[in-house]
Amino acid sequence: MPAPADPSPRADERLTRLLGFGEHSVSKSYYPELRRRLEELERFRSLLDQTGDAIFLVDVATGRIADAAGAAGAMLRQERGDLRGLPFEHFLPPDAVLRLRGLFSGDFAAGRVETSLSRPGDEAGGSLPVEMTFRLAQGEAGRVAVIVARDVTERKKNEEALRRAEERYRGIVENAAEGIFQSTLSGRLMNANPALAAILGYANPDDLLRHVKSVVDEVVAAPEDRHRIRSELDRYDEVKNLEVQLITKSGAHIWGLINARRIRGEEGTPERFDGSVQDVTIRKQAEQTLIRYHDELEQRVAERTAELTRINERLVHEVTIRKRAEEAAEAANRAKSDFLSMVSHEIRTPLTSVLGFAVLIKKRLARLLPASAVDTPKKRLQAEQIQDNLDIIVAEGERLKHLINDVLDLAKLEAGKMAFKSEPVDPAEVVRHVMNASAGLLQNTNIVLDTRIEGRLPLVRGDRDRLIQVLVNLVSNAIKFTDQGYVACRARAQGNTIVIEVSDTGIGIPESEQGKVFEKFNQIGGTLTNKPKGTGLGLTICKHIVESHGGRIFCVSRPGAGSTFTFTLPIA
Repeated sequence: MPAPADPSPRADERLTRLLGFGEHSVSKSYYPELRRRLEELERFRSLLDQTGDAIFLVDVATGRIADAAGAAGAMLRQERGDLRGLPFEHFLPPDAVLRLRGLFSGDFAAGRVETSLSRPGDEAGGSLPVEMTFRLAQGEAGRVAVIVARDVTERKKNEEALRRAEERYRGIVENAAEGIFQSTLSGRLMNANPALAAILGYANPDDLLRHVKSVVDEVVAAPEDRHRIRSELDRYDEVKNLEVQLITKSGAHIWGLINARRIRGEEGTPERFDGSVQDVTIRKQAEQTLIRYHDELEQRVAERTAELTRINERLVHEVTIRKRAEEAAEAANRAKSDFLSMVSHEIRTPLTSVLGFAVLIKKRLARLLPASAVDTPKKRLQAEQIQDNLDIIVAEGERLKHLINDVLDLAKLEAGKMAFKSEPVDPAEVVRHVMNASAGLLQNTNIVLDTRIEGRLPLVRGDRDRLIQVLVNLVSNAIKFTDQGYVACRARAQGNTIVIEVSDTGIGIPESEQGKVFEKFNQIGGTLTNKPKGTGLGLTICKHIVESHGGRIFCVSRPGAGSTFTFTLPIA
């Protein structure tokens, strides 16, 4: 702190007056020494005025402020001259007043107290915190109390902040889910939070501290784990994420995850260990269970792999056998197709001759033996029987011819040798053609033929004759199994397809046979004796033709209420 400046002229005058000398007396021998000491006193006072502490001289007899120096005026927000003569007790709280009176009464000669100073303008509870030292001294006029007050506002704020921080830290530690502890360098347990006590099975931290002295020797179960903890602390000053088995109060073993580190002081000297413990028993059990399941799964996978290998070998063997069987079946199918083709051709030629000659005989017999020329009933009966037999020969010959044709068509379709034309076809024209041709089948029946074409139908690509064959087969089947009502054919465009439906009010199809209507040699209404026999191949051929054109065919039927056969064709 810089030395105060030399006394001003006013100070010299004040010193002269204090000494009681005039200008004529300054040459006396003792005056310079006295002046020097007074100047030192003035410099000392000037130093006191520059300190940050408030200094009060209080008259013990009256309790009033005799003088004030330093930061007294600024601290009490008054001029120092105005403080002289004021009772010092007015600035103190009751507890400090009692302490001051004890000093004045001679109970003690010096002391220190933390209190506060009340200042003009302060609100209730807003006084200035100070640290106050006081002692008694003997003055010329009697005893005085020398009181030094230091503003400790900042220190109080820091202490309060530290207290709050400690409370927050303590709250975190007390409420932490993991166990937290402190131990000496030798391992003696110093502090622990409730979580650690709970993990180790103790009622509270005090119970834990009473029963456990060494956090390593009495808590860590395995000797090798205790050795590892000490070794890592000595080498690295810390232990990180070490999983060990711990001993609880009941003697049971649990799994704990330990973290600990050595705490050093400001000079680097080791002071203690801080650490934490997490109970990971459930996780370890889950891991062990998972490992066991993994091992079991590996074993099952190995067993299943061996089983699949055996199955695969068997399948390879079966596939080989099946492939050979398929090759044999294909060869047999080709042989069958070749045989059917050859036999059909061989049968068709004499059959055509038989049919031709049967028709010729019937016509010539009718001319040679007219009914009027037969003179006896017996001969007339014989002639009628011959005519009936010839009719049977012709009818069965025709049926045999249709059967041969169907067998040949089906063989070609199944072998993929059926050649289809690919040309634009008008589906409306096909429907009208078939329905007009079918009108001749309705003579002497109670059936109405109904044709419905919805709008202008787009063209399709395909074989017109084969599509007519499909529709003729469906319409003739509907007429065959319908006694009365109607047979209707409806055609419409739907999306990218043409839909053609043939509906009737006939006998319908039993539910047991509906799934087999498109199978080979399956006769709809096969149990009916009064219906004409068919080959049982018509619907199968229809299915092949429709699917070869990129469409599909299906039926919906209700016994006794009729059937509806529907097939679709893609629009060209």
